[in-house]
Amino acid sequence: MRDQHHELEIGNAMGAILVSLLHILVAKEVLSNAEVRGLLTKAANDLGPHEYTAPFKGALGIILDDLLPRFPEDGGD
Repeated sequence: MRDQHHELEIGNAMGAILVSLLHILVAKEVLSNAEVRGLLTKAANDLGPHEYTAPFKGALGIILDDLLPRFPEDGGD
């Protein structure tokens, strides 16, 4: 159980790092919100609509429900 908890912590840390990196790249105008949204949408499409187990469905929900709204289509204006 301890190993599984550690893996979840690593996943949470990596997710936080990824979101921070994407925000920095948008702020530096290396990527646009539209490009980030395209990346997130592709990642979600790569996960679904297959018949995955709960962890993959959870990852899909995180991408679509939690991450995508952080990069609004209107650029946050």
